[in-house]
Amino acid sequence: MDALEKLNQQINRELTCIDDLTDVIKLHVKAGRINIAKQLERDLHNSLDQLEKHYRRKKLWSTADGLNLQGKKAKVVKKHAHQG
Repeated sequence: MDALEKLNQQINRELTCIDDLTDVIKLHVKAGRINIAKQLERDLHNSLDQLEKHYRRKKLWSTADGLNLQGKKAKVVKKHAHQG
């Protein structure tokens, strides 16, 4: 599995997590369990941060692949994408 596939899997996992957390938060709010909803909101915020990082890495990988297709070396971009 290449790095781009792995990133896509991580993105899909975060999206699923975000959907699940959003649903659970709504249920707790409707039931009046605001404190639990607030705790889950922190988890949602963390998942959104992770998703943003994954998208940035994916953009870097896509840029590197595009440069490679043009015959340009993109080792610096790929190295930075791994560090992100």
